[in-house]
Amino acid sequence: MRKTNRKMILGGILAATMILGGTGYAYWTDTLKVTATATTGDLDMTFADMGLYAQYRDEGPSGTWSIVDGVSGAGNRGWASSEFFRRANISYNTIAIDGSVDRYYRDAQKYNNVKFDAKYADPSGIKKTVGPYIKGTTQGSDEIQLDIQNMYPGYAQTFRTDVLNVGTLAAKLSNVTFDVSADNDTAENMIGIAVYSWQEDSPKVADGSDVFKLVKSLNLDPSQYFTVGGVDFVRLSALKNIDQNVIKNAITNGEVLTSPATTNRLDIFVGVAMDPDAEGVYTTGSVDNMKENDDSLSQDKNAKVTINFLWDQFNAGKEVNTTNILQRQNAD
Repeated sequence: MRKTNRKMILGGILAATMILGGTGYAYWTDTLKVTATATTGDLDMTFADMGLYAQYRDEGPSGTWSIVDGVSGAGNRGWASSEFFRRANISYNTIAIDGSVDRYYRDAQKYNNVKFDAKYADPSGIKKTVGPYIKGTTQGSDEIQLDIQNMYPGYAQTFRTDVLNVGTLAAKLSNVTFDVSADNDTAENMIGIAVYSWQEDSPKVADGSDVFKLVKSLNLDPSQYFTVGGVDFVRLSALKNIDQNVIKNAITNGEVLTSPATTNRLDIFVGVAMDPDAEGVYTTGSVDNMKENDDSLSQDKNAKVTINFLWDQFNAGKEVNTTNILQRQNAD
């Protein structure tokens, strides 16, 4: 019997394996990754440190008024001092020093029955520390509700608040709008407001720290405002048809920067008053010069104004007039 060549058999097996399995080739590989993670910030302005005017000496020095009522002060001088409601302790969550509101009511009760209040809608602890205002402790809100009951001709009162930036980017005050309603035209004509804002804890700018001056911004006819205690008040009727571009262009230094790099914020002061109307344009005036007007049109009437402070992020409207290499991948 012929012997089989073992080398030939092995070679045949290897050849068959290569034919059946095919021939494989291996290459080395590598992978590089770019992972982009983006977390969005927020634009968040809030009211804080609301109170009856004035809470600080720089905003209400001695000899200025908080309320004009014809009653208060030594010898019935006719006004309550801006120091009357000033908090003695640092408590940013109360509108006045303890007991001062009740003391005012007692002092004035023989002459008027005015009642007033200032409060937040849905207050909560601010979410970020800004200067002296502490996260979670200082109360803040997006809405303030001011209420004065039983006003009379010649009465005026001022309130104040801070505006804080508790977001993650600077904001700018872009416009201020007004929503007005009243029981009748006489109420709209006799009730007026004054609004002023300035920068606080911000580097001085060339044209000062003023942000917004309501009466000055509107270029009003004298008939559209009245004066109490040296302050001009815009009649609510005059606010119904104002040009918003005029308001927008009147705002200066409106940026509010972000903490903790800065303690910058705005102070806003709001006054509410009723026209004395000594001339008897809307009322019967005075006994010495009585007019044939119907006083019932101005008595027991309601008027309401909502002031909306509108904010943009700080870079809104800023155009970039250059580009970079990524332009090469543009669609066009």
